Amino acid sequence: MGIPHLTRHLTPYAETVSLGQNSENTELCYLNSVVVDGPSLVYHVYHRLLACMDPACEIWDVQPTCNEVSRGVVSFLSQLASVGVKVERICFDGALPVSKRITRLSRLEKSRSKLELCRRRPVTASTRQYRKELSIEPMRLWQGRSLPSRWKNMPENPFMVSAVLEDLLHRWTRKLALEEFPRDATLLPDTEYPWADITVIVPGEADVECARIARATGSAILTSDSDLLLYDLGSGGSVVFLNSMQMIDNAENSARRELHAQRIHPCGLSHRLGIRNIQLFAYELKRHPQIQFNELLRRSKAENDTKDHSVEYYDFLREYQHEPDHHSATNEQISVRHLDPRVSELFWQFESPGAYCVMDQPHVYLGILNEDHSRRCAWEQGRIYRSLGYSIHNIGRPMLQRFSIVHEFVRRGGRIVAEPVTLAGEKTVVSDLVSLQERLDVARDLFDCESMPRFWFLFALAEIYRDPSNATTVPNAKQLECFLGNGFMGKGTEWAEIHLVAQVQAVLYSLRMLKQLLHKNADSDEFGQYRCLLVDLPPLYILMRSRHGIAQDFSEKESRRRAVHQMVRHYG
Repeated sequence: MGIPHLTRHLTPYAETVSLGQNSENTELCYLNSVVVDGPSLVYHVYHRLLACMDPACEIWDVQPTCNEVSRGVVSFLSQLASVGVKVERICFDGALPVSKRITRLSRLEKSRSKLELCRRRPVTASTRQYRKELSIEPMRLWQGRSLPSRWKNMPENPFMVSAVLEDLLHRWTRKLALEEFPRDATLLPDTEYPWADITVIVPGEADVECARIARATGSAILTSDSDLLLYDLGSGGSVVFLNSMQMIDNAENSARRELHAQRIHPCGLSHRLGIRNIQLFAYELKRHPQIQFNELLRRSKAENDTKDHSVEYYDFLREYQHEPDHHSATNEQISVRHLDPRVSELFWQFESPGAYCVMDQPHVYLGILNEDHSRRCAWEQGRIYRSLGYSIHNIGRPMLQRFSIVHEFVRRGGRIVAEPVTLAGEKTVVSDLVSLQERLDVARDLFDCESMPRFWFLFALAEIYRDPSNATTVPNAKQLECFLGNGFMGKGTEWAEIHLVAQVQAVLYSLRMLKQLLHKNADSDEFGQYRCLLVDLPPLYILMRSRHGIAQDFSEKESRRRAVHQMVRHYG
């Protein structure tokens, strides 16, 4: 999450390195193995793709989809393999500690503020057009561009980290990667899922696991987070910032592209600066962010001679120390590596409440959706399913390890608040599961869909229509048919349809959380029979479609008209 200005002060001391085995420059240091900070890579790829969008795109269309970001990440990883770089591990956060709560809330507030500013801009285009799926050109991922000012206030895709994690584990086979990126994927490991075994979601922060692997293997950590400089990376571990990486084509031999980057080697740099470690410099910078480099260095050197550092310094260091793996016994018995990061975080709060709980109750941070900021938060939709999932997990715990509520951090108007969700007992949970089963059966009969993405979109839409609080805001039959077929309700994009899609996404993601929590607790006698209730819910890269994808699903006019008729007649 980074100490402000640390990167700016230390970047002048970075060294140019070559990653892989293709460089012909014998003067460069070679790096052949890396550890990847998963969330950093996802956000890096997202912003590179965002910068490639046509400036004429509408604000709603410009956000890269989960599928586009996932393809971009796999293109990046395939290109690493193509130049001979071994990826030791790709690490994702499984549960952030309580100490990160303020940072988490400030990030949510920053995204909320962006959304509010975004809402002030008109969205209606002069023509009813939307962009097609973005072509992932490999070299785009190495080219940094400035964003148009009107895009800078757009919150990031809240589902992309979860989608990429899921895809690396379950979607991206070697065969599929070769079909998408034939030039770069030929040197991938000869296994069915090249990244599944090296992709991990860890209890705690990904930083800690990245640092541990780097220290053990002497690898470089690919990240955008300067905090990684402050962990003990050993004598060989180092940090490469993603935005410093450049792929250089070889004019004489296209197969011998070179990958260069700027590396900071904390052990070597501290020796070069004449200080005991980089942590001393970072501590002084955090205390005195306004003073110049030379003065920071002088103070750091003075600290070298201090035998007893202050309590504040040791508190500062504690955040960057490798903690003993107190989850090792649990990890041997329970696998959580296939869980969504938000579900994983909830799991670890029940497992180790002292380390991960806020306010002595579990909490879930729900990302800022691309929605109408002036209306009720779209996360209100689907709350019944999230509550059902939380309650199922709660009932599955021993009596003394149960809670009465879960706090959801969501947008309420112009603030981020902790909304309490009361957890239900077994009788209510079973009744709600039966009710869900009945609603699914009715929807399957009504919509008669062979396409699962189409069915689940319609089911989520039906949940919005059947909610009395939406009675005055849902589109009428004509508007809905126009939206499903064309991506627009009227002459151009309006906030009403943007908000409707956000509501659909909230329902679908809530069902996904319920599906995982049902599966996690399916061994219990109470809920085992419902294990397959949501088994055909598609992965996120399919669920979170662009409006172009939605229009493709409903391109057949007669079936679209029937679906709209059933929707309005039965739920409207």
